[in-house]
Amino acid sequence: MKKIKLDTFMDFRMLSALTFSPDGKKLAYVVTEIDREKKEYVSRLRLRTGEEDRPMISDGKVGEYIFEDDDHILFATDRRDEKKKDKEEEKEASTVLYRLPLSGGEAEKAFELPLDAGSFERLPDGSLLMTGEISTENPDLYLLEGDKKKKALEKQEEEKDYDVLTESPFVSNGRGLIQGKRSAVFHYQVKEKKLRRLTGRYTDVSSFRVHGKDVYFSGVNFRNRRPNRDCLYRLNLETGKTEQILGPKLLIYAIEFIGDTLIVSGADGKRYGENGNPCFYTFDIGTRELKLLTDADESLGNAMLTDVEYGAARFTKAEGNYLYFPALDRDGCRLKRLSLDGRIETVASADGIISDYDVHGDKVIFAGMLNMKLPELYQAEKDENRCLTAWNAEVLKDTYVAQPQPVTAELDGEEIDGWVLLPEDYDPRKKYPAVLDIHGGPKCAYGPVFFHEMQAWAAKGYIVFFCNPHGSDGRGSAFAYLDLQWGSIDYRQIMAFTDRVLELYPAIDIRRICCTGGSYGGYMSNWILGHTDRFCAIATQRSISNWVTMYGLSDIPPISNFEVCSADPYTEKGIEEMWNVSPLKYIMNAKTPTLIIHSEEDYRCPIAEGYQLYTALVYLRVPARMVVFHGENHELSRTGKPAHRLRRLEEITGWFDKYTK
Repeated sequence: MKKIKLDTFMDFRMLSALTFSPDGKKLAYVVTEIDREKKEYVSRLRLRTGEEDRPMISDGKVGEYIFEDDDHILFATDRRDEKKKDKEEEKEASTVLYRLPLSGGEAEKAFELPLDAGSFERLPDGSLLMTGEISTENPDLYLLEGDKKKKALEKQEEEKDYDVLTESPFVSNGRGLIQGKRSAVFHYQVKEKKLRRLTGRYTDVSSFRVHGKDVYFSGVNFRNRRPNRDCLYRLNLETGKTEQILGPKLLIYAIEFIGDTLIVSGADGKRYGENGNPCFYTFDIGTRELKLLTDADESLGNAMLTDVEYGAARFTKAEGNYLYFPALDRDGCRLKRLSLDGRIETVASADGIISDYDVHGDKVIFAGMLNMKLPELYQAEKDENRCLTAWNAEVLKDTYVAQPQPVTAELDGEEIDGWVLLPEDYDPRKKYPAVLDIHGGPKCAYGPVFFHEMQAWAAKGYIVFFCNPHGSDGRGSAFAYLDLQWGSIDYRQIMAFTDRVLELYPAIDIRRICCTGGSYGGYMSNWILGHTDRFCAIATQRSISNWVTMYGLSDIPPISNFEVCSADPYTEKGIEEMWNVSPLKYIMNAKTPTLIIHSEEDYRCPIAEGYQLYTALVYLRVPARMVVFHGENHELSRTGKPAHRLRRLEEITGWFDKYTK
């Protein structure tokens, strides 16, 4: 059989942005693949009608899109520029939307908006609501014309060499500097070609929903330090008046209307900190009363990890009398729905991942990775998920795919779920090198899902094992809550799982076990580095080495640091507690050769965390190598440039090969 190689991921097709037409007879979705020659992502829009599946836009990179009606799609793209813009125009933000007739024919330019816009929603009168980024310094730059606009852009160009900080947080991973930037709601009247901003200069909008003549949106209004709880606002489209209708009580994940009832999913953080699972509330738009609908402790979203996803995914959707949402259960992802009586039922179960979905009436279609397969479209039916496509059917044909072997360990009164991948023709009489792979988060999870990098290592002859220790998602907030236990219960459980794997698979050569992980997995790799020398090589990625410096450099809200520190970080006790759970404190114990992978524009776990670790290892004469990726952020392993993703895999695999030969 063929083997999965380090570059096999370049042949995968990933599915996203599922959207039903208003009448539910058509389904649009985006297929993303990698152009091997150009080494770049290419996204194409497809339309599915019944069993017919045909291309609609195939010439480039499709951005956001919406159905204008049953027969037309409006879409944004950066590949259909008729004229090359001059240098002055390139300084301006803009979004060009094209209108595509679904009956056939070429897409034509519909209109151009003078801002970076997204999250489009069409109103009954044909006008559009959308979000767009503004600057608090000049929130109405989009309105300027002629000399006024020219002067404003010239001043903007003059200031590009300077950053003046007056707010916190001031950076965001994937966006860079966010000082003075806000997400505003705009209204565009298509026929009149009139654009107006609806929300305030200092208001940052998270999400919005239209109900009658009002727009309800969650967000915060701030000028210096961003609050860690959201407010709820109501904006009247006729008068333009905005009023706050709910104060900052919750970290709001989503808002949806079921009929006239507003459902708010949010967390108060009182029991399980900032990462606690949200509850569902009803909000009476008349009395403004917030009531708990259910605290079912659902893990909203899809936190089961893979490196074979790309593109936009839906979070919640109201359809009929239900609110639909994806949730991670212990053994897989589910699509569930909530009714106004607080009852939750499962609509679709996946032995794997539900990446995206849409619902129309009683029809549910989702993009998923089921039964160790690559992404396809599925329709949820009564007793099964019917596969609708074969986008990746040929990619792994006649190729060995290691099937996850479940392994359970137990420690501290908790079961630790995990899996083992075995090389092809595994022979228990032989000796094999191995890789322990630790997931990020920590509130994420591994599972029996196709993960390219692990499959590539198994194809090279490594036994790969991975688990979900305390702190992982899918088993309720109490299990996911690490509180002040970073580096203690999680470390002990990972080591207990490692011991269990070695007990069950004595073919693993204990002198040739490697360890890797990214983000939180990088933190744990660094912790392991200072607490044991049982591994022959470590590859730590986008990691945390020093919580004291993380507090002031990361885009993670400062309040989240209270999960590793019981006191104010700027007190002596707080500093001591943060240092106690910092891998760098124990670096004098380090002996294991270590590869450090970090991205220069990582604002989640800033590159200073990698530099500190590298400097310490060189000082201690521990074999070390650091690879810095320019132009990449925290998402390098999942959505980074294809050439960079391949180089990352080559670096890690080469490091392991060096110390396992």
